[in-house]
Amino acid sequence: MDQIFLSLEDSERGVLDHFVLLEFPQRICPKSIMASSPVGMGHPSSTCPHKKRTSFRMASQPGIIFHVFYGLFMTRAYVISFVLLALLATTVVRAQERYFYSGKTFGSEAMYNPLSVIINGGFDVLQASTHSRSVSVIPFHTGFDNVWRNITDPFPQISRFGWNRFVNQEVFPTSLKIDQAQYFPNYTLHLIGGGMEYRATREWFDYNGASVPTLWALTTMVVYHLLNETIENDAVVGPNVDPIADMLIFDPAGILLFMDDDVAEFFSTKLHLTDWSGQAAYGPQYQTIENHGQSFVMKYVLPFAPSTSIFYHFGDSGMLGLSFARQDGTAISVSGGVATKEIRAVDMHNGARTVSVSLGWMAGIFYDRDNSLLASLVLSNRANEALKLNIYPGIIRFGSFSPGLFCGLGGAGQFTAGMAFRFSPVGLAFRSTE
Repeated sequence: MDQIFLSLEDSERGVLDHFVLLEFPQRICPKSIMASSPVGMGHPSSTCPHKKRTSFRMASQPGIIFHVFYGLFMTRAYVISFVLLALLATTVVRAQERYFYSGKTFGSEAMYNPLSVIINGGFDVLQASTHSRSVSVIPFHTGFDNVWRNITDPFPQISRFGWNRFVNQEVFPTSLKIDQAQYFPNYTLHLIGGGMEYRATREWFDYNGASVPTLWALTTMVVYHLLNETIENDAVVGPNVDPIADMLIFDPAGILLFMDDDVAEFFSTKLHLTDWSGQAAYGPQYQTIENHGQSFVMKYVLPFAPSTSIFYHFGDSGMLGLSFARQDGTAISVSGGVATKEIRAVDMHNGARTVSVSLGWMAGIFYDRDNSLLASLVLSNRANEALKLNIYPGIIRFGSFSPGLFCGLGGAGQFTAGMAFRFSPVGLAFRSTE
């Protein structure tokens, strides 16, 4: 289609009319626009020659369909409308099956709970060397205020960043260049990972007898995603389109996707998707978060070798390898790939920055039982995590007490070690140097 036409009767104005005024004011009788409009732009006056019927002819361009979709379905009241719609959709559909949480008392699933999701997911970015792990220096207030301003009034921020850039970098996979592939974590971590976390958290609340597991799971997701975006924003003040794409598009899309039992069953039984996040711990000496991080794995069983699976480990890293199942339900997986070393700004346009990452190498070996991680050893050239060993509950026992243990070495020689507990979402850690 070479041209796109939008025809609006007076009675059909509203969100779309506001959208067209925002994006294409030159098409609507500019002389009749009222400067006193609450949003800084008015509506056509009664003297407009197109009073009864207004047609807008817009040359087609990349992303124009997305413009229309976004303008129709997103408003400044997105938070309230999204929560209400999600509640309405999920309170009438009760999940009959648990696909991602079954109450295992060993391994990574034993450490899984809503608070662990908030901590591992919320503080995930602190694994990069460009962010301090000390919670005392994180500008929470500045970060939250800036994220909130962006997600509650997204259109001006996207306009300053550029609609084509936003669509092509944040939404659709149009480039394989790392500085233009901001969409990649949106699909892996927010759509798939975030959607699975919603479903697993809902199943956790349901397993533990919560009367309204949907409400509690949605609350967990809002807190986790807001904390994540707040810390990622850091001290930046101004346009930031990353939380707009994450919280207005991919996070809700992931939740809606994993509401469906068929989707959940596919990812659970065919791809064996699960959460293998870290055993987060607090280091009181320097007020740091240690051994944290949100990680997921998928295993696809090879049809010609049922005991062997293609293994993919992802989070702020991406490692591909093989997993070898044993008859006792355990499996050993080996993988290698890349991981985020640094987060960097690559350009600035109208005060709106584009953020990308610098990558390093990472390799790991993992031991699990029934897809619940029991132990892992990961090596990398990252500043904070040259070596990281995790032993989850179920391996070492002191009578009936089975803690999680970890230790690590940083690139500069700093040593970390600690202990995690099933009854607490945060363990205790020691760090040799700041």
